[in-house]
Formats: sequence, C-alpha cells, structure tokens
Amino acid sequence: MSNKRVKSVSFNITNPQDRAFLDRLAEENIEFSPYVKALIFEDMQRRNAPLKIVKRSASGGIKIVVGK
Repeated sequence: MSNKRVKSVSFNITNPQDRAFLDRLAEENIEFSPYVKALIFEDMQRRNAPLKIVKRSASGGIKIVVGK
C-alpha cells in the first residue's frame, strides 16, 4: 500500500484564467505539487491566525485584520 494520495486538478486551456495559471507555472518554472502545498499551508495559517485589532476610533469603531 502506498503512503501517497493523489489529488488531481484540471485546467481548461480555453478558459483565460486557467490558461494564465498554466502559463505562469511554465514561464517561472514552478513545480506544481510543492507550489500547491505551499498555498494550502499559507491558507491554513491565515485561517488559524487570531484576529488583530489594529485601530480603535474615538466613536468606538474598530478595524480588525484577519491573518497577516
């Protein structure tokens, strides 16, 4: 039994956004698997980050930043 699980992602090359994704990966010689794993990790970190109160106004309002 393998210790790997494969999750596929499909790209429609006629869709401009999908084509842009593929072009960027090719132009910058980005390896897909580590790149996607890094994006998932960053998303997990952002979602688990505590809320930060950045500024309180004189009228009682607050500005909150989620994540970084």
